[in-house]
Amino acid sequence: MPDIVVIGARGIPGVEGGAEKNAEMVFPRVVAHGYSVTLLGMPGSIEGPEYKGVALGTLPGLNILGTDKIFYQLFAFLRAAVSRPRLVHLQGLNVCLLLFLYKLLGMKVVVRYGSSDWEYQKWGLIGRWGFRLCEAQLKLADAIIAVSPRYKQRLQQNYALRTVAVIPNGTDDVEVTAEAQAFWDGLALGETPYVLAVGRVTADKDYDTLVAAVEGLADRNVRLVVAGGPSEAHYADRFFARSSDRLRFIGRIDRRLLSSLYARCAVYVNCSLHEGMSNALLEAISFDRPVLASDIAANRELGLTEACYFPVGDSATLRDKISAAIADPAQFRAGVTFLDWDEVARRVVNVYEDLLRPTRKNAADAAGGSSRGGAELKGSDMRARDKRVRA
Repeated sequence: MPDIVVIGARGIPGVEGGAEKNAEMVFPRVVAHGYSVTLLGMPGSIEGPEYKGVALGTLPGLNILGTDKIFYQLFAFLRAAVSRPRLVHLQGLNVCLLLFLYKLLGMKVVVRYGSSDWEYQKWGLIGRWGFRLCEAQLKLADAIIAVSPRYKQRLQQNYALRTVAVIPNGTDDVEVTAEAQAFWDGLALGETPYVLAVGRVTADKDYDTLVAAVEGLADRNVRLVVAGGPSEAHYADRFFARSSDRLRFIGRIDRRLLSSLYARCAVYVNCSLHEGMSNALLEAISFDRPVLASDIAANRELGLTEACYFPVGDSATLRDKISAAIADPAQFRAGVTFLDWDEVARRVVNVYEDLLRPTRKNAADAAGGSSRGGAELKGSDMRARDKRVRA
């Protein structure tokens, strides 16, 4: 019986997506804290039986009229019902459709709330209704991990939830591996400055604004490089059809290769209309690159230098800011630090321990000791850490 079963990340390592990146960085560290973890992924996204101590399982693939994710949730529930883990970790709102069944079987459930999926343009009426149904079930969860204070506040206001911990995504170690360097060499980008964007090619990422801004630059040598697979064919196809030496849509890239692109980009741009907490933006910040981000609530929560923001959909302002960032990079660096993944994982483990080891917590409280439960640091620990990280 595993301690924790993770459901909702298609696979690790190197799989595109925010839930997948978070899973890749957090759960090997959870294993290092002494927990046994099994991640249940989807066909084509699992490379082997384990990754850094995390056991990997591939669920059967079944897709009838686009219902593959519904069947994934059903098979995942059946697998958990048989294995009876101490805790089920649902890695996103989109896998909460059967949350009530886990609770009917008496399982403890933690939900990571990484984005309010019903806001996204790519989902139709039925899809948005489904996400609302998932969100309504959050009151059944034993604990919820929200990536931002904004989500915590909204969930508490709308559903009177009390067990919401804020644990943001983390920043990465800066390393360009030999494999990533070989990938870079194959792109033949040379020394010409380029604007980088990383993420699935969907309407919610607003690549229209980004492409218009780059095409409007006075310096015709500046390139645009977009690393991300098509998520909505009707939207993405026209960009891939226009891909050229200057506008390079290079498709879905193994995350382990992206470091070479971050390390050398002239400026990183996030044009999103909606975000949870952008891992790609944090990755660019990890490499100390100039960044530009759309002026939306999720990006504002990061607290970047004011110069880094531009109005949503304003290609002319973005064009001017790209030019300025290339000319004077220092003005467009983030100006703020964030948690590293070790600390993110430690806070996740604290949430688990509140649920799985209540007697130890209670004993510590009775003895006058400080509890390690909850997602927030306390006392001198919080004050010391606040000097070097931004939660």
